[in-house]
Amino acid sequence: MVMALGYSVDLLARVPWIASARCIYWGDIDTHGFAILNRARSSLPALESALMDQETLGKFKELWTDEKSPHGAADLPLLTAEESEVYRVLKTNAMAQNLRLEQERIAWDYAWEMLRLKLG
Repeated sequence: MVMALGYSVDLLARVPWIASARCIYWGDIDTHGFAILNRARSSLPALESALMDQETLGKFKELWTDEKSPHGAADLPLLTAEESEVYRVLKTNAMAQNLRLEQERIAWDYAWEMLRLKLG
């Protein structure tokens, strides 16, 4: 498990075995979380995301906060179609102004179960 790299996530490309490993990214559901995922995929194209979807966002509405300074990119080309849709919702303020759901606010029992399901 690697945590708290933020935009330095591309440092993972320096780890020789990581390109052949199954890697899962779980970041904040905000524009920067998706920008970091996009950046990581430039080095790890098979990188999967977890708990960064519309269902998770809607399930934890009471935990939403404001993203102080949203990421500037209109589009992030390395996101999947589902990820891109959530990014579009965030960028257009379709659900709330500068919406942010920080990963650490999600109940660990729920997150752990979703991560276990993702891992199969």
